[in-house]
Amino acid sequence: DALGGIIDTLEDLLDKAETQLDELRKKEVKAQDDYELLKQSVDDETRFAAKDMDEAKKGIAEASEKLSDAEGALTVAKKELAADVGAKGNLHHDCMSRAQS
Repeated sequence: DALGGIIDTLEDLLDKAETQLDELRKKEVKAQDDYELLKQSVDDETRFAAKDMDEAKKGIAEASEKLSDAEGALTVAKKELAADVGAKGNLHHDCMSRAQS
């Protein structure tokens, strides 16, 4: 009778251990699945961020090129304006000289 009680106790302990092991395995599988989903999300976010950064760098390069072109055009326009102002001054001087002659 005592031996039967010990066997019953051991079987109960075995059942509890198997139940706990099964629960832990399920938790482990869920944790692994959660990890894989999180990893995929981070990988996707990183890839999209890298793509956005590449596009931003390309936009900056294009804007820098346009700025350089615009600065060149502005320099030319300033020189032309200075020449035109000088020519106007000469023309005005010539006109005033002829008017007085």
